[in-house]
Amino acid sequence: MGAYLYFKTESNPNEVAKWLLETNQLNKKLFEEWDEQNIYINCDEDIEWAKKERPDLVDMYLKQYATGNIKTSGGISFKFDEAGYSYEDLAEIWVQIFEELNKRFKMKYYAHSCSLNPDSNYFTLEQMKRITDNGKLLSGKTAKDNRARELYEKYYKLFSEPEKETFDMSNIKEKDKLLIDGYWSEVRKSQQERLYVLKKGSYSRAYLENIVNDIEDHEKYVPKIRYGGSVCDIESYVLDHSSTLVYMEIVGTENMVKSITSVLMQGKVRMDSHTVDASFGFFNINKRGNKRKMTALNDGIAHSIIYHATSISGAHSNILIGRDENEIISSFATWLEKSQPLPYPKQYTTEIYRKLESRGKLEKLVSFNVEAYEVDLSILQDEYNDLIEVILEVCKENGLVPENPKPLEIKKQFPLPKSAYLREDQVQKIYDTLNKMPKTYELEDVDIKPIGLKLFSPNMTLFIVEADKGCEDDEFKNMHTECYGYIKNESDPQMSEWGYINIPHYLEMNIQIRVNGTNGRIGNMNVGFEQDLHFENMYIDSKGNVSSKSDLEKFA
Repeated sequence: MGAYLYFKTESNPNEVAKWLLETNQLNKKLFEEWDEQNIYINCDEDIEWAKKERPDLVDMYLKQYATGNIKTSGGISFKFDEAGYSYEDLAEIWVQIFEELNKRFKMKYYAHSCSLNPDSNYFTLEQMKRITDNGKLLSGKTAKDNRARELYEKYYKLFSEPEKETFDMSNIKEKDKLLIDGYWSEVRKSQQERLYVLKKGSYSRAYLENIVNDIEDHEKYVPKIRYGGSVCDIESYVLDHSSTLVYMEIVGTENMVKSITSVLMQGKVRMDSHTVDASFGFFNINKRGNKRKMTALNDGIAHSIIYHATSISGAHSNILIGRDENEIISSFATWLEKSQPLPYPKQYTTEIYRKLESRGKLEKLVSFNVEAYEVDLSILQDEYNDLIEVILEVCKENGLVPENPKPLEIKKQFPLPKSAYLREDQVQKIYDTLNKMPKTYELEDVDIKPIGLKLFSPNMTLFIVEADKGCEDDEFKNMHTECYGYIKNESDPQMSEWGYINIPHYLEMNIQIRVNGTNGRIGNMNVGFEQDLHFENMYIDSKGNVSSKSDLEKFA
């Protein structure tokens, strides 16, 4: 027969059965994929089946109506083995299902169930308490059943005993050490992200949530970092996929902290025949871009953070760091805001994060005391196609776009004009300034207009007050071929006028001027338009008179 856990419900058994088979994902997975280890309850559907197929079982099914069971012995399916599940994993899934049943329905568990025997190894005492809500949901079946009654009284007393003071599970981390039954064990983490220790004298796992009452002492794991005679404690660290250190917090005496971080700041792990060693093993350090923040604490102790700015806080950063998932998502929101120009619903940032994570676009990094993920920057390639796809999916799921939306067309950035006189970064600065200026016609009713950009050459000055918006037919965005401003002719001021200004045309001009050389010879020199970087807070009236803000205030 094996060992069973028997239960009954005072709720509608049809609703319990439906929830078990159709709604609860854990039990559904057990039933559909592994088909033999599911939790079962007798309901109307079973009675109707018996009436048609097995009339001899109808009476028995009627007596068992609203009762259920689960077999907990006899080994586990090879399918569980193939999936990497141990018996302990399976038992925990069962317990979680029963805990959810208790929340939704009126449940009772029979004390005569073999699986509730604390002397067996089907469930731990802690799990039995969780199933029966510390004995409150335990049933002795009937007063006439003396054996069941004795078990009920015995187990109720055992399950309802007040819990001993336990350790705060949130403070226990991987690699910490726990004292259990006089034996120190290192805390490990399973593939399912559950913490466990190996039982004394064996290789079987004991998950912490099941043995929390047995923990006698706790010793935190504190990794060290050493260089020469200097030793400091590591409070947290992050290594990227190539074992390169991108973030680390250390604490120790100020001189030792400076000694170690000074070597790392130079992009080295070895200097003067000494090597920087860390408890977590081999690591690299980026040659450039490392930053350091140091804080002096009490009694000569210092705390320092060393990080790779390019990876974490630069314009092209791709590493997210946080103490928990909320901080990681907050870090992701900051990254998303500055890394791409697309509009997106900020209230659904978490959903966007989850979709990227499920698609393998966020890779979890090796870390200690912090969580860290590396963003796959391929989502920003090909005009952000992958990112657009995810954002549109989230918008559809939340009813923000129609079922068949018009494809999103994103115009490419206008190629920068090729100036023979200015460097590319200087041309880019001019365009960055134009992109922040008022658009065409925005200042139409303003008599004295602020000058957003001044470009000058030997014989002409351009005072630009409005940058053009462009139109739908433009191949590119931000072309700025029809900016508006005052064109001052330095050679003949009477020819100066207001008008539309084609920025690429003027920047690509190659102007030749005659100059006297140092040897007395006269030659030609190529120049062009350039930006006046010191021209700020200046205004121009309809006649082309330029005034500073302070001058305008004087005559106001």
